[in-house]
Formats: sequence, structure tokens, C-alpha cells
Amino acid sequence: MERQSTRRSAKNGDLVLPGDYLGVIEEYLPGEGVKEEDGELIATRPGRVVIDREKMEIKVESLTDVPPLPKRGDTVIGRVIDVRPQTVIVEIVRIDGRNNDREIATSKLAGISISQVADGYIKDMRDQFRVGDVVRALVVSASKTPIQLSTRRHDLGVVYALCSKCRAPLVRRGNKLVCPKCGNVESRKLSSMYRKLSINV
Repeated sequence: MERQSTRRSAKNGDLVLPGDYLGVIEEYLPGEGVKEEDGELIATRPGRVVIDREKMEIKVESLTDVPPLPKRGDTVIGRVIDVRPQTVIVEIVRIDGRNNDREIATSKLAGISISQVADGYIKDMRDQFRVGDVVRALVVSASKTPIQLSTRRHDLGVVYALCSKCRAPLVRRGNKLVCPKCGNVESRKLSSMYRKLSINV
């Protein structure tokens, strides 16, 4: 009992190892990377202690997590860096719905082939995408480089675009994009989520 009372509760930012004592259940609720044993809070993984005083929760944020890898079926957010006659090259920024501040692992380059843009015939890729557009796309193959993407679903496609003339953000009007600054009208393969996502790219 004497030894237990002298144990120091973990503080925000402390580095801990599995089995390290963090505190008692009366102080905090156990979050990720923490378990409760006989009223004591114990680290279950190596990492950094994070204390949320509002939730009265303590957790251990892993330092050994590898950055997320895009896999088939994931939805990704990326920026168009090149538009070619048959393919659009996209730099993947993040996996949608995962830790948005985490860089992805592996190559960030991905491609959308003309057959994966939309259902139906595509005459000109420049009517679908422009350099600088932010896109939401589905990973259809992650086994080769570049990663292969699709924007065929209605919720996939361009989610943010700038006017190619004056660089002002474009506003959706039906199936077209209109520049509120210069009146320029442009077309894209638009996502139903156009300007509805928080874009931090």
C-alpha cells in the first residue's frame, strides 16, 4: 500500500510504455491505449499521454502507428496535378473519414483513367478536371503505382474548384460551375458533395 500511494499520476505529454501506471479510475476514464485493473489505469501501448479534462478521459496516443495506407474501397481526397488526354494525375492528400491530419504512407500519386471518370462517353478530360481541383475519389486498385481511382459514383468527383481565369472559388449552378467574380462558366465531373467538405489541402 505504501508503494502505491507514492506513485505519480501521468501528465499530459508523458511518454509511457505498456504496463506503466497512469493514475486511478477516480481521476479519469480509460480511453484508447488504456485499461483499468483493480481501480488503476494502465497503459496498454507505448506512446504519449493525452488527457481530455472536459471528458475526464486519459488515453495513450501511439507513436509507432504507421501512417494510413490507402486500400481498395477507401475514399480519398486529393488535388489534381496534371490532366492528360486519357488520365488525370492526382496527389492524394488524405483518406476521407480517417485521421485527417495524418499523412498517408506510400506514394501519394494516383490516376483516374478516362473509363473511370463517369458512366458514359467522355470526350475531353479538361471538361471533367482542371489542375488544382480538389477531388473525392474511390480507390479501385492500390496494388500498383500510381494508385487507381474512380469518380463514377455521384458522390465522387470535384469537391472544390477555382476559376481558370481569375482563380476565384467556383459556385455550383446545376451541373455547371459559375465564377461569382468574372462570370466564367466551367464544367467538371462534379461530386454531389461539392463545397460541402472541409477542404484542408
